[in-house]
Amino acid sequence: MRFIRILLLMMFALMLFQGASAQEGDQESKPDQYVKIRVLPERNIVKPGDEILIGIEQSIYPQWHTYWRNPGDSGAEPRVEWDMPDGFAIGNIHWPTPHKIPYGPLMNFGYSDNAILLQKLTIPETLPDGPITLTATVEILVCKDICIPESGEYTITLNDKSIPPEDNSAYLAAAQAHLPVPVPWHASYEVDGQDVVLKVQSDNISFDSIKPEGFEFFPLEWGLIDNPTPSKTTLYQNEIVMAQGRGERSLNEIKATEIILAFTNSENQRQAVSFIASHTTSTQGTGFIGAKNLKPVASTSITKALLFALLGGLILNLMPCVFPVLSIKALSLAKSAEKDPGHAKLSGLAYTAGVMLSFIAIAAALIGLKSAGAGIGWGFQLQDPLVVAALAYLLFIIGLNLTGVFEIRGHFGNFGDKLTQGDGLAGSFFTGVLATLVATPCTAPFMAAAIGYALIQPAYVSLSIFAALGLGLALPYLALSFVPALQQILPKPGAWMNIFRQFLAFPMFASAMWLVWVLSQQTDSMGLLHILIGLVMLAFGFWLLNHSPKKKSARSLVQILAALTFLSAVFLLPFNSKENETPRIESLSLGETYSPEKLASVLLTDDPVFVEMTAAWCITCKVNHAVAIDIDSTRKLFTDKNIHYLVGDWTNYDEEITDFLNSYGRNGVPIYVYYGPRDIVTGKRTAPKLLPQVLTPSIVERELNKL
Repeated sequence: MRFIRILLLMMFALMLFQGASAQEGDQESKPDQYVKIRVLPERNIVKPGDEILIGIEQSIYPQWHTYWRNPGDSGAEPRVEWDMPDGFAIGNIHWPTPHKIPYGPLMNFGYSDNAILLQKLTIPETLPDGPITLTATVEILVCKDICIPESGEYTITLNDKSIPPEDNSAYLAAAQAHLPVPVPWHASYEVDGQDVVLKVQSDNISFDSIKPEGFEFFPLEWGLIDNPTPSKTTLYQNEIVMAQGRGERSLNEIKATEIILAFTNSENQRQAVSFIASHTTSTQGTGFIGAKNLKPVASTSITKALLFALLGGLILNLMPCVFPVLSIKALSLAKSAEKDPGHAKLSGLAYTAGVMLSFIAIAAALIGLKSAGAGIGWGFQLQDPLVVAALAYLLFIIGLNLTGVFEIRGHFGNFGDKLTQGDGLAGSFFTGVLATLVATPCTAPFMAAAIGYALIQPAYVSLSIFAALGLGLALPYLALSFVPALQQILPKPGAWMNIFRQFLAFPMFASAMWLVWVLSQQTDSMGLLHILIGLVMLAFGFWLLNHSPKKKSARSLVQILAALTFLSAVFLLPFNSKENETPRIESLSLGETYSPEKLASVLLTDDPVFVEMTAAWCITCKVNHAVAIDIDSTRKLFTDKNIHYLVGDWTNYDEEITDFLNSYGRNGVPIYVYYGPRDIVTGKRTAPKLLPQVLTPSIVERELNKL
């Protein structure tokens, strides 16, 4: 139907032209062409592998016009065909923002006065000697009261030493300013009676001093809207709603389309942005910034997720937060395996049960809280200062026990042994629980994909994946317990075990110290002082118990005093954390603090952007940052490539960072996302690149140089 209308209009225009030509006669001096075309290379001296801009400039006769890619109700878009040597490649045309051009009852989209279409020319890696000629055949329809098709061949010559060097880069860069700026806004359109309603949402839209009547939108697909019908625009805090008459095409034929949204800003300048809108009844995400209503795509299978979970759990054993705990159980196994192989197997099963049940419990809490609307992820419990402080207490107590500061007999002793290095099954079970607790600050390779998949699946699938993660963590000790050949690699029991046992106390003290530092990011100086006093009280209480007098009455008094010191340490825990809900982000020696608004702002530039999401309690994050990011070579890379570096701190709960994680199918930190530079012609970026969760300097350099 549309092509028939265009054909009839062209025939009618030709008849008008033939009838009017005699009347116009000498009334006006007609030019040879109503559109003067120039084909301008960015420069005429090129090297192998270069990419340069080519501009097709239209100088349009006054009161005449040409057309945009979607010409509207009539007209036809310009066509450009190239003849060039082998190896040269030309990109798609990129169009400046059009204007609305009324024509009787019709509404067309196009250009007047001057317009420059841009294309990107890619030079091959090998070039012939001497001049290189490229020819563009341009066909264009130019209209006023009548329409005239015009065409011509235009050549450019590269690397001709007889021609002075030509540099049009500034002129073509100015032409790029007339291209719509791609933005990561979230848009959809739907039918409402006789109207098509376009809804656009973004956290970074600002409408200060912009009037609703100044908005125009141009869909790339024809037939979506009734072009002559005026649009009605309503502006909200972060939403644009535009209604316009429905076009002649069924919306089932237009699943999605690019939209050009033009408006006059507060400085009375015309601006335009572009984004993808989809035909849905709800707003869909279209770009680089995560949104609350985005759902991560389940791009893996349950089998793959289970395998990733198992591998991730295995790798967790090598993390500095888990390895000391595993070593403690290995010591216990070395001491008991030869005496009672059956007990060693039961110990392995008890340890595995403690790990797997703990992972399932964490998964159940995650699923329940997320179902209730909470935005949380892996390691969420460490966002609570009370949990961090309690875990610091526990690791400190274990360290004291390993050094031999206290060896408590009686009921206290049995309990202490069972919770740490004891040979009993309860000791193995609770060591598994402890291993899970101290593993949560770490994120191993493969874990992120598995957990991200798990949390968008039915509960039974999610729990199965977390159970596989626990099995992976428990597997080395379980294998040692059941395979005698593996037990042979363990050193023989001896006096060295006491020394090694005492040595393992220091990783525990270091972990407790690190948790106290984490707490310093979550609470104020007084809260930190309370925990330090609590640690001293714990040490004093256990020292008292270890030096209890033999006399029963005196021993009871000492035990009561020790109990009071323990109780005082408990009361010093930060039970009320409401005062500390606002995260205290460390001052950054490198980069800027992340916010959705800041990310949106830097994405509107042409520069690359690197986003790091971290947390003070995430050991993997801290190691990555120290060894691969905050180093001279990476700093230089950021400077040389003009990379904007944003850091988000998830130490305490942050809804905006949680939304960002979810938009990439992640539920924990670290996460590293690289947005490549904007294409010089299209003005668009490539898809964001997720970097591995364990970084090295070479990985960072390779990934940032790849895009």
